[in-house]
Amino acid sequence: MEILTLSQAKPRMGRLIDRALHGEPVVIRKGGRLVQLTEYVVPEPIPERPMGYFRRRPADYARANSAPVNLTPVR
Repeated sequence: MEILTLSQAKPRMGRLIDRALHGEPVVIRKGGRLVQLTEYVVPEPIPERPMGYFRRRPADYARANSAPVNLTPVR
């Protein structure tokens, strides 16, 4: 793994990106900090839900409000 300074990496950025896309670690140093070039993988989109998907029915509220509440502390 080769560590390049920012001024060394600028003229050969295209080749460095090609190396990163092939899985080789590419590290660029700026001052005392290091940056690694890697391929970004786009996540799958979240599927859309139909209208009313998250809407609760009145029976769900009745069941939630009728649950017994235990207020005794656990020891």
